[in-house]
Amino acid sequence: MRTIFVGDLHGCAAEFEALLETVSFDRSTCRLLLTGDAFSRGPEPHRVWELILDTGAEMVLGNHDARLLQQFEANDEGESPTFKKPDQRICFDALLPSVDALLPWLKAIPLKIDEPSFLLVHAGVHPVDSVEGTSRDEFLTIRTWPPTGGIEGPRWHDVIDPLADHPIIFGHDAPGGLVVKRPSQEQPPWAVGLDSGCIYGGALSAYLLDEARVVQVPSQQGGARRWF
Repeated sequence: MRTIFVGDLHGCAAEFEALLETVSFDRSTCRLLLTGDAFSRGPEPHRVWELILDTGAEMVLGNHDARLLQQFEANDEGESPTFKKPDQRICFDALLPSVDALLPWLKAIPLKIDEPSFLLVHAGVHPVDSVEGTSRDEFLTIRTWPPTGGIEGPRWHDVIDPLADHPIIFGHDAPGGLVVKRPSQEQPPWAVGLDSGCIYGGALSAYLLDEARVVQVPSQQGGARRWF
């Protein structure tokens, strides 16, 4: 099986379909894994959900997914969900018709997928305490180290020691862009950050594990959104 990782989709279904075509995705021969933040902010969250079902994609929980889960759980309990931004309400309403299937799926999404050939997380891992010492909030939101409370500053992957024979695949950090860190040009990456800001007009990125290669398709969003 080919193993293919795709960065934060944020509702960009057209780019997702284009990327799947570009990498010649075939469900019978490919394993597809997503870095999280699949639905929010973008134009077609429900189409992304349909593509996840069609492809059998696996995913780790992103910070936007965690908030969406809270909103659906509140709705399920008869409470009024809280929306801090208009796009959150738009995403919620678009996905609500599929909530019976989507809610249990969201509840089952892990914070990490840790296997002998890779570690997949949404935001990153604690650069000192490693995977075992990473909190739920850090799996979802870590970016800078030491933490700065913003988007500026050294990243956690600038500090952490590489995991031996165990590349870390992550998303979340659109301001930081595509990250590919290699011990040398002849060796495969030990860290790959795939959030290349598709929703902000950048690109949608995939990492083909077996080929140690990044593939990108351009965004169709026009760079209109700037909501880091």
